[in-house]
Amino acid sequence: MNRNPYSRYYVPGPSPWPFFVAISANGMAVGLILWLHRTPSFLLMGMSLGCMLLSTFSWWRDLIREGDIGFHTRFVIKSFRDGVALFILSEVMFFFSFFWTFFHNALSPSCELGMRWPPPGIRTPNPSSTSLFETGLLISSGLFVTQAHKSMRLKDYDVGPFIGLVVTILCGTVFFLVQLREYYWNSYTIADSVYGSVFYLLTGFHGMHVVVGTLWLMVSLVRLWRGEFSSQRHFGFEACIWYWHFVDVVWVALWCLVYVWFGGWLYMWWFKMWDGDVYTFKYPDAKPSWYAYIQEEHAPSWYKIPDHLKG
Repeated sequence: MNRNPYSRYYVPGPSPWPFFVAISANGMAVGLILWLHRTPSFLLMGMSLGCMLLSTFSWWRDLIREGDIGFHTRFVIKSFRDGVALFILSEVMFFFSFFWTFFHNALSPSCELGMRWPPPGIRTPNPSSTSLFETGLLISSGLFVTQAHKSMRLKDYDVGPFIGLVVTILCGTVFFLVQLREYYWNSYTIADSVYGSVFYLLTGFHGMHVVVGTLWLMVSLVRLWRGEFSSQRHFGFEACIWYWHFVDVVWVALWCLVYVWFGGWLYMWWFKMWDGDVYTFKYPDAKPSWYAYIQEEHAPSWYKIPDHLKG
């Protein structure tokens, strides 16, 4: 790297890590495509994942060394802040595209979906069960990591930040494990209607972000243990907190919209509360379960196929 004494910034020297990260990311993408086509290459996936981990670790190490040498001036830190803010904005737009797909199908379901949302045959997960526990975990983790940041700004480097980071890491790890358990017990897959596709894309990509945020918190914990943060210079930890709060907000929106509202449970609760009198008139033989999935014995008369058309 070359430092110009007449400039507020520095120019990093040639680095091999961007090239290796790009190659390993391409290898992981090819391995994923092969796995989706039922011809997995575990050797390619393992080599690509190992190269990705080693490259990112070395890249992060070089970046930390630059800061220790003194190249990260306040102008460089400002550029880091702008970069992280734009990165989080790009992540917001990434999830916005999936929410747009979800709303497009939920607000105006097509005839291929049975003109209803969720589509017939989909038993949506209960929002007051596993997902509610996951929501409590992420909200609690956001409070703990905020308390850790506050303790660091108050120059408490011994107890507060360590406890906050450790508890946040535990919450992120438990969240990911509980999400895997939920996937195992779900009654539908990613191939079951557009609901299954969008549901697993939204929750799956959010789970990947939780894993990345947890790893970032682990790195911050190691750096805190080594004494690399101070009350005035800890942008690496602060950027991690920004990212983790973004993960929290996305999950709260996902739980409220995907699980509660458009999962059919809010409508079913409203339907049951008014005893079917939702549109100021009643279906005497309609039941709350018909909205989520039609059962033959609970289907209203206007939904059943006439006998003379069954032949």
